[in-house]
Amino acid sequence: MTYQYIHEDLIWKALSDGRRRLIVESLATGPKQTSELVALFPDIGRTGVLKHIDILTEGEIIHVRREGRVRWNHLNPEPIKQTCNSWVTKHVNGIQSSAAKLKQIAEQESET
Repeated sequence: MTYQYIHEDLIWKALSDGRRRLIVESLATGPKQTSELVALFPDIGRTGVLKHIDILTEGEIIHVRREGRVRWNHLNPEPIKQTCNSWVTKHVNGIQSSAAKLKQIAEQESET
């Protein structure tokens, strides 16, 4: 398995959880301290949120920068864009091609 596929799997894994998607959405408005992200999920606490951040970091979706005792979390949208665009392009092109063939067949049959 190549690095590209392994990395894409990490991206899909990171985006498969609703809490991680909420973290990504929160960071889309700008960097946040870890304490701000923890406040979004009072039901799982700091340790649970840190596990989600670790998965997002592993997929390179988040970069964590430490300033003393403060952890700043920054969104890196590029891995998401690359992975999703690649997947959508691959599958949508096939669907469009099939739809065009179906349309052509339907038009031929309606003429006869």
